[in-house]
Amino acid sequence: MSKINWNYISGFIDGEGSIVKNGEKDYRIAIPQTHEGVLKEIKSFTGVGNICKVKKRKDHWKESWIYYVAKQEDVFTVLKQIHPYSIVKKDIVLSTIPKVAKIIYFSRRKKLNLEKKIKACKNLRKNGLSYRKIGAKLNIDHGYVRKLVLYK
Repeated sequence: MSKINWNYISGFIDGEGSIVKNGEKDYRIAIPQTHEGVLKEIKSFTGVGNICKVKKRKDHWKESWIYYVAKQEDVFTVLKQIHPYSIVKKDIVLSTIPKVAKIIYFSRRKKLNLEKKIKACKNLRKNGLSYRKIGAKLNIDHGYVRKLVLYK
């Protein structure tokens, strides 16, 4: 039976890991490690993230791997779970949680708006309107309307 728990994972992130902004839009959690097994256990416990092997830059270095979580919903879940146990990175964890929540909110809103556009375009197309007429009616480019109608 595994002894992995959120307190243990929080300690790993405090000591070895990082919580960083990935480009301009989202956040990522990463834990580099030379013991792949422990990363596999963390991944198994959390049910999220990925593990990738790091290319050795020097021959005498040990092999190493990185466990990372990039999907924003998963980043949010991990941060919420580790925040009660964080010590070193507590301020980073607490300040990142609302930022990731905001990213998730706007991402869901954008997806919902896209689904509404797709539905409207498909319904108008079923009613016999051309792509150009649908575009004029919905105030979007007719080429984009075609893409939406053919989507999925």
